Amino acid sequence: MCDFSGIDYKTTTDFNEFNQSDLPKINFSNQFLDEEINLEVDDILIENEIQSSINYNSLHEVGKCFYWLSRYEEYNSPKENSDKHNRFLGSDLDYSQPIVDIICYEIQAKIKVKYPELNFKQRVFKQINTHDVDYAWKYLHHSQKIKFGSLGKKLLKGNLAEFKQQFNVLNRQQKDPYDTYDYLKNLAQKHQIETIFFWLLGDYSTFDKNHNWENKAQQKLIKEISTWAKIGIHPSYQSNNDNKLLTTEINRLQIITNSDIKLSRQHFIKLHLSTTYQQLLINQITEDYTMGFAHKIGFRAGTSTPYKWFNLITNQQTLLTLYPFVAMDVTLKNYLKLTPEEAIQELKSLKQTIKNVNGTFITLFHQSNLNEEWLEWRKVYESIFND
Repeated sequence: MCDFSGIDYKTTTDFNEFNQSDLPKINFSNQFLDEEINLEVDDILIENEIQSSINYNSLHEVGKCFYWLSRYEEYNSPKENSDKHNRFLGSDLDYSQPIVDIICYEIQAKIKVKYPELNFKQRVFKQINTHDVDYAWKYLHHSQKIKFGSLGKKLLKGNLAEFKQQFNVLNRQQKDPYDTYDYLKNLAQKHQIETIFFWLLGDYSTFDKNHNWENKAQQKLIKEISTWAKIGIHPSYQSNNDNKLLTTEINRLQIITNSDIKLSRQHFIKLHLSTTYQQLLINQITEDYTMGFAHKIGFRAGTSTPYKWFNLITNQQTLLTLYPFVAMDVTLKNYLKLTPEEAIQELKSLKQTIKNVNGTFITLFHQSNLNEEWLEWRKVYESIFND
């Protein structure tokens, strides 16, 4: 609340000191004071253990905010609330609104009535466009074995159109379908929007199929993009089960960029509380952009405002800042089965909702999903630049 409002504060447990103070004050306790602003304390704010079940509707303002931001519901979420990748699918809560931001504004309004001279931080709407690079190119810069093997399979299966496309790309007669970097750069620079690329550098596996991290063309590409966008690590699917892999992959990206890597987003949006965030902190990651859903749009943490992660296991606020995203291209097209026109309307609505609370509008688009069967989705991507 104080970070949201940008006000300095002092706490006291001495009621005499509190009563005698001439400063604006809030009574945050379960003892009601007639002449003061009273905010009640819920048990989840003072307990040392994580309760197995919480009645969300019985919580008061601050308790609800804490429940959302700490992701309390995810610590005891039953298996049926997860998909085959062990990703949280949500509960019966309403994820369509940034409820935490709304509650904070309501508390501000209550304070302002009693203390009109108090000025809160002026929040400003911000937009960040983020991109996950799961495959740097579709056909280019693979090994000879992979190139010829891929061409051979297309011939055997009779996929002549794809064979021709790959042949033309390899002979530089046609641009690689996943090479949309100039397109993204031009839009970012034209509209002056902060842009981030999260790069997958894990070893090859069922769900990790990018180029080898030592690929010189890919290394050159990463360096080029780092001149106009931020670069973060996209921890592999495998790294969720092997903590050493996360360290290895971060080190790879640091070698390529010759700089410290502080930004991260999990591949497949695989987020497991609290282990994922703990491992990021161990590896000195300071910003994570995984807080969102793979299968639905909306506000997984009930906010559009970046905030410091509170670790319920240790009962401590950490140095890791979470940047929630509200929509992903794959979610809109593959999970929700929306047409490009329907997706544009959903994104427009989400953006306006976030503007209403002066939050941060963060979307996730893969650079590989802007051609071929995704070509029509370029207008979806371009729509997020509109006011």
